[in-house]
Amino acid sequence: MKTLSSWRAIRALMALGWLGAMPGVLGATDDGRPVPAVITRTELEHSDVPGTDLETRLYLIVLPPGAAAPVHHHPVEGIGYIVEGAARSAFGQEPPVTLIAGQSFHDKAGIPHTVFENADDRKPLRFIVAYTVKKGSPVIEVP
Repeated sequence: MKTLSSWRAIRALMALGWLGAMPGVLGATDDGRPVPAVITRTELEHSDVPGTDLETRLYLIVLPPGAAAPVHHHPVEGIGYIVEGAARSAFGQEPPVTLIAGQSFHDKAGIPHTVFENADDRKPLRFIVAYTVKKGSPVIEVP
């Protein structure tokens, strides 16, 4: 039931336009240096795994148009779903793949996530992703 209520929350926020109000245009300073886009990560839900020191977390992540995550890795596998937009993703030496709204994906554990970016320079990328980790542990690590 919690997953359903979280999904309803995502849909309600999208319908209200709240998610679309986040800053997302890449710009430049007066001296031409790029201004990084704001990537947001909102924890929608978390649940302890009974009898363990683990918890599952569900996130909504929004990348503004043209934004890219730095090279990073995930300490555990993650399972995600593209809600809106398109993403370009690659792990290690693999060639990038493009994921579009309605497609699911998984984040590989321990392998550098060398490319993860919004594939559209005009529209935001919105996706949900879940990770099961030790309580309090990060789900992403930047070298």
